[in-house]
Amino acid sequence: MKPDLLTQLLGFLYSGARYLGLGIAQIIKYMLPSVTGLDVLAEPLGFMALLTLFVILTSTVRKVALIILIVGWGLLLIRLLLMAFRIG
Repeated sequence: MKPDLLTQLLGFLYSGARYLGLGIAQIIKYMLPSVTGLDVLAEPLGFMALLTLFVILTSTVRKVALIILIVGWGLLLIRLLLMAFRIG
């Protein structure tokens, strides 16, 4: 059975987010070589990057969406710092 259009679209977005997240993880590994296990954060990094690009491209930023993005990036940054200093 052939998947419907919505399933294909969501699969495409997930694949794009995964590869974008892996690319961001590689850049972070290059900048912070002591950080290990960044592959776990590939999907969150990719989806946050896609959401950020979407918000920038549409330029219809609402305060709630902006706050969610800032909190999401902040939490990812805290997690990266914890991993860099091997605290968590």
